[in-house]
Amino acid sequence: MNWPISARRLASASLFSASLLFAATGCEDANDLGVDLPGTGTASTEYRDFPVTASTILQDSIETLKTNSYLIGRVRDNALGTTTANGYFNLKLSTLPGDTLPSGVSGTAPNPQLDSVVLVMPFESVYGSATNPLRVNVYPLVSALDDQGIYNSNSSAAVDAANPLGTGLSARLNGSRKFNQRNDATSTTDTTTFKVTVPDKTVRLKLNSGGSSLPATVFARLADKNVAFTQAGLNAVLKGIAVQPASDFTSAVVGFSTTSVAASSVSRITFYYHYTNKKANGTLRGSYGIPFGNQPGFGSAINAPRYFTEIKTDLLAPFNRLQGTTGASASVPASETGDVVYTQLGNGIATKLEIPGLQELKNEAQGGSNPAIAINRAELLIPVQPYTNLLFASPSSTYLYEVNAFNQPLKRVLLNNRVERLVLRDGTSQLAPAVTSIENTSEGNGYYQQAAPASLFSVSDVNRSYGMVLTGYVQSYVYDKLGGVAPAAFILSPQVRQSRALGLERAVLDGKNIKLRVYYSKLR
Repeated sequence: MNWPISARRLASASLFSASLLFAATGCEDANDLGVDLPGTGTASTEYRDFPVTASTILQDSIETLKTNSYLIGRVRDNALGTTTANGYFNLKLSTLPGDTLPSGVSGTAPNPQLDSVVLVMPFESVYGSATNPLRVNVYPLVSALDDQGIYNSNSSAAVDAANPLGTGLSARLNGSRKFNQRNDATSTTDTTTFKVTVPDKTVRLKLNSGGSSLPATVFARLADKNVAFTQAGLNAVLKGIAVQPASDFTSAVVGFSTTSVAASSVSRITFYYHYTNKKANGTLRGSYGIPFGNQPGFGSAINAPRYFTEIKTDLLAPFNRLQGTTGASASVPASETGDVVYTQLGNGIATKLEIPGLQELKNEAQGGSNPAIAINRAELLIPVQPYTNLLFASPSSTYLYEVNAFNQPLKRVLLNNRVERLVLRDGTSQLAPAVTSIENTSEGNGYYQQAAPASLFSVSDVNRSYGMVLTGYVQSYVYDKLGGVAPAAFILSPQVRQSRALGLERAVLDGKNIKLRVYYSKLR
């Protein structure tokens, strides 16, 4: 049916004005609100707010292999517990702009000498406090990450703890740098400059570089003019690295981007050295970096060296009972946690939503030989608890998974693949979406790219909510067009497969006031 203009305004307001969103409850005659013109049809239009039972659950492992960022650090918060993130990396030779192999420097007898070896890691986000320096330990891997292996947030890799590359290494997270900026960059005569101070968002960790250390051994191979240094040669000496927070560091988890195309934003092990010039009367300096945890420099994530993040959360009570449990007991209701529930990127914490009103609508719709109601619009309204995003920023979107009674995502077969049943975008067939691939595509027609987002709306600092249009989904549910088993519940999570997103953004939700609002017509 075509809605009058006044109805469109009402639907828009229901998403964007939280003051109207949560004020209306119960069942009202929507004809008086302009959803339908009185007396013009054979149906009366109403809306109802169906209550939602919310609880906090812990999902299985999260995809962290070759994501758009990697995480390192440890952060403790008083709500859920302590989250630790360890990074594991393969190395891959690829000459960065401005770098020169020590074996390639010119001169009669340049004799390159190692000065220092520095882990250079540009970062983009800090979850926790940036006041205290990041402190980490760096170890060589016992063996390289398997090119065919499956790695996720629960995975780990063996390290050579007896021969660390560096322990207790520290780097500032709130530093700054200065540079000269021209007053007029377009002028050919005005060359005056002024000082500019910007945040220095790069972690630099100086590794052990003594004559018998592993970094010195790698450099000796790099500087050997008689033997070409190959990837196989690198793997024989240094199979990979692990970066882990020091045992007593609990201030922050740092997110490092892996998608920047700028050479200065590539994570790398940099070998700084000096050598004698051609006239043998002076000293020149050079550097050579070996990248890790980066995608653009290798053309794609497929060709990039493998890396993943291990994420462990030691949960506080009552959430600690989520670990190692299954079934109905693997949830913490909002009533036990101050009427709030949690959903978070990265660590598997998510919100379980039970909506008995869906079955009520289905029963009413199928009460006779003809449909008794017509669903006009449905939306999920999820208020955010005020003042809860100080430590972790709120995710911009969250998504709904259909799950069984054991909190496991339901599956369906699509393009000869078993995929998790997500609530898809409104206007997309829930049963047979028109997609060309399960994998994400540049055209945006991969299956997981069709997930319906619950977008975050902010009226003010204390009035924020997520809203998701569910019209098509509720219609499919009520009229038995989902295919397969009906979901026992839903999982609200900012994590969607194939997105490659990784962080610790968290939403703390008002568990008592989540509701499903449905506009429907009773057919006369």
